[in-house]
Amino acid sequence: MGTATLALMLWFIWSGRVRDEPVRPVVAAAASAPTGFEVSALAVSGSNSLAMPDMHGSDEIELCGGLWVKASSDGSVDQEDLARVARLPQARERLTAQLRADSSEFAQAAAIAVALAASEYARIAASDATKGCETPECVAARQASTTFIEGRDALARMAAVSSDPKVYATAMSVCGLSQQSEGSCQLLSAAQWARLDPDNAAPWLYALTQAGRRRDTSAQNEALYRISASKRKDQYHFAISDAVIAHMPDDDASMPATVSLAAEPTILQAVWGITGYQTLLPLCKGAALKDWNRRQICDAVAELLIDRSDAFIDRVMGIGLGKQLGWPAERTDRLHGEYLAYDSSQSASGQDGLAGGCASARRDLIALKRYARLGEGGALHEWVALSGKRPEDFIRVERETQINAVAAAPAASAPSAPH
Repeated sequence: MGTATLALMLWFIWSGRVRDEPVRPVVAAAASAPTGFEVSALAVSGSNSLAMPDMHGSDEIELCGGLWVKASSDGSVDQEDLARVARLPQARERLTAQLRADSSEFAQAAAIAVALAASEYARIAASDATKGCETPECVAARQASTTFIEGRDALARMAAVSSDPKVYATAMSVCGLSQQSEGSCQLLSAAQWARLDPDNAAPWLYALTQAGRRRDTSAQNEALYRISASKRKDQYHFAISDAVIAHMPDDDASMPATVSLAAEPTILQAVWGITGYQTLLPLCKGAALKDWNRRQICDAVAELLIDRSDAFIDRVMGIGLGKQLGWPAERTDRLHGEYLAYDSSQSASGQDGLAGGCASARRDLIALKRYARLGEGGALHEWVALSGKRPEDFIRVERETQINAVAAAPAASAPSAPH
């Protein structure tokens, strides 16, 4: 699964996508996107009735709650059929109403983010596939882009006057680096985020990237130091998922919609999310490490990303930094072996996917809530502590993986035999 989060795995399972296949938005999906920012304006796709026919074809699979959807021979489900059968537009509308009715500011922000998720793929499609196209699907895709901008700006305006770091982090993720100079996103800044969340390295990683784009060496050095001195790195990617689960019904029939709606914001925040690794990694390699102070700072950054971050990708980047710093192979192999072993354990427990029914869906939601509470890194540390495995067990996992990768490489690159 590489560095994919559990939420990414869940979304690909429920949407019928192959796990390692990149997301390719299509214009057809835009036709069911909202035509205005108000969630109440969401169009209902398919029948409003939950009544199922008495007979089901061989190409259908039963989900939790007795819902049946079209499935291909590999067990993946048809995305549009899933949206219809699970009544995702209606579920999203009810969910956002529940979130808006909640008195907490973060719930209000989560309501906007859940609505934004409905139009994001269509928004991407609008920029590539709808130029010069005037079909209803293309018009809907362009409208989804407008809808996204309206929602993004509403969230940015909320964050600009908020004292909640989770609200601010969510808005910064949605605005991202590419849109920071657009619309209401201009009201946001890494400096304000850092003031709201002084122990968090995430805003300083963003500041590091901005400084790199300006070629401001002094600001880069300051941001790098601030990252190294931070107590944690938290993008709050699972906070919205947690809010979704808390505000969705707990009955079996709602379970497919709950899993989909809980996974969507996490994936999109990861796509939108601020990283800065392209700026960070070159600052901690080669000639730069001849400066002992820089080496110490980079070492502290690596430790932070590995041990005190909420995202697996940070752990992988931290291990990469450790290798650049010359950490012993036993240490980096153990750290990556821990991740591989944990990832394998989670894949094994959830490999039944849709066929696992309600038990599988509830297990997935429990995992999402655990990530919201501990972060991905914290959940991994907890699993390692409880696994009963020794450091050498994790080293062996990593080295066997390396050997298998080397053995597979010639076979993958070898030309096919003539027929």
